[in-house]
Amino acid sequence: MERRTGRDLGLNVRMTAALILLAVLYLPLPIGIVLFGRGWTGSWLLSIGSLAALFVFVCFLPAISERITLASARARVVGEQEEPELDALVQRLAGMADMPAPRIAVADTDVPNSFAAGRSPRDAVVVVTRGLRARLSPQELEAVLAHELTHIVNRDAFVMTLVGAPAMLGRRIFTWLADLPARVEWPAKVIVILAFLYCFFVLLLVWVLYAVATALIMTISRYREYVADRGAALLTGAPEQLQSALQRLTSEMPLIPREDLRAVAGVSALFIVPAEAPAGALEIDPQRMFSSHPPLERRLERLSDLARELGRSVRAAPEEKRRTESHGGPNPRALIAFFCAALYWCFVGSLWLGGGDPFQAAWPMALAWIGGVVLAIQAAGRASAGASGMGFAVGALALLVGPWVLTIAGVFVLFLLGSAGVFG
Repeated sequence: MERRTGRDLGLNVRMTAALILLAVLYLPLPIGIVLFGRGWTGSWLLSIGSLAALFVFVCFLPAISERITLASARARVVGEQEEPELDALVQRLAGMADMPAPRIAVADTDVPNSFAAGRSPRDAVVVVTRGLRARLSPQELEAVLAHELTHIVNRDAFVMTLVGAPAMLGRRIFTWLADLPARVEWPAKVIVILAFLYCFFVLLLVWVLYAVATALIMTISRYREYVADRGAALLTGAPEQLQSALQRLTSEMPLIPREDLRAVAGVSALFIVPAEAPAGALEIDPQRMFSSHPPLERRLERLSDLARELGRSVRAAPEEKRRTESHGGPNPRALIAFFCAALYWCFVGSLWLGGGDPFQAAWPMALAWIGGVVLAIQAAGRASAGASGMGFAVGALALLVGPWVLTIAGVFVLFLLGSAGVFG
């Protein structure tokens, strides 16, 4: 399939950036484990053993991420005997794409959607919901499955599974904690509220980690849909079928009960169309702060252009909506992110030049850094969908993340040189 569509440089850059950000943001975890083990036991041997155990965990992280993803979607892997028609269709599309046939999982939900996940392109899984099969024609279902196979070929399904697992796990933990006061009765409710106040900073840290993990997903979730749409249209040779499927799924989504949408909200960024429930008690959910998918009109417009190239009929959104989306729009998050980056370096410069207590500036610096990174990633996603401000978004990320990446790389190089006896 790569020979048909070619490798997309923009998608590869975004996937690399997401994996680098994942490593940078979660690298303090193993360092903290080693320091904690050293301080608690007084032995470097035990602390290094803890790090070795963490390394084993990281090796199994892709498999764990896949299990978390399937559990979040409430999907189970099925065999050829259970779904012979679906298996035959996937086998045929995989043969056309010159790729190994992925496993098939079925989610028993009325939400009409699908997504691809997996540990590697050779060990992937395509998830199809019961609601999707009930609403699409065979031709539309084929187009949707071709879209998911393109995610596997481009390897963004693997990256999204790995990067998205912390966000899915964080969402389940944070949702459980946020809904806990509503589930208990008096007088236990008073105890829970007091515990919330006592553990406020722990809850805030959980929320920040969840928000950052969600922002990492958004670095590639919007752009990758364009690439998969194009790949599906070229694979099937019928862009109008994917257009019809996208329009049908989007129009059906508001009719789905709120409880069903909330049950699969954790994997909404992986779906072919977003499955967002109406706002409920969890108003500060980071997944509501970010747009995980490009606008439908924009996707239909690109498919219409491709259909004209292929000489196919065009089914697109009304011309007025397409014209509105094609011009993009303002992107104030980019300027705010750049302001946060400048504010962060003002704090750093004032501490370096004027001295002062670094602990007093720790919270403002941390908030400026986290806010700048989150807003810059979101602004870059909006810019990739047609809005302005890409330069400010990239500049903010370079100012905030670049020095940390260089520092970590420099420390690693010095460690290798020291181990080799260069300084010795």
